[in-house]
Amino acid sequence: MEAKNLGPEPACHTRLLHPHDVRAVQSLFERASDYFELTTGVPPARDEATRAFVAGPPTKSVDDKRMIGAFDAHDELIGVIDALADFPEQGDWTMGLLLLDPKRRDAGLGTALLGEYEAWAAGQGATRLHTAVVSNHLRGIQFLEARGYARQRSVDDYNAGGKTATVVFLAKDL
Repeated sequence: MEAKNLGPEPACHTRLLHPHDVRAVQSLFERASDYFELTTGVPPARDEATRAFVAGPPTKSVDDKRMIGAFDAHDELIGVIDALADFPEQGDWTMGLLLLDPKRRDAGLGTALLGEYEAWAAGQGATRLHTAVVSNHLRGIQFLEARGYARQRSVDDYNAGGKTATVVFLAKDL
């Protein structure tokens, strides 16, 4: 995925991330530690970015991962989407994470980035998008629902790392 002039001014650009981007991803995760503390109860681990590049269900290959980075005009990583192609079924794509630098939130970048991801995934054959959000991340759930994602189900007592949480599963047909 590659997009230019994405989002509100100042515009950013996107590209697929690769293992050589791990330091930039880790830096973003640390700047956005509020997200990790809200969703997992703990700040990001020192190897959080490394694990993000390979994390996924045992039935999928690391080649099915799509780490998409949003970069500002100075090529600083300011956002990331982590997605898995063709999971849980062929044509379904699952977004594990949409994260923005706290300084770039609430300005329309998340909407632009999500829209670009959805269009790109559709162009790659995706027909349905999935994601899951811990129930106490109300802003995240509201953000997704406002963009057409519908609640499918929830699971209680999920081990989110540093705490137990209820997870809300959402989906959107393309």
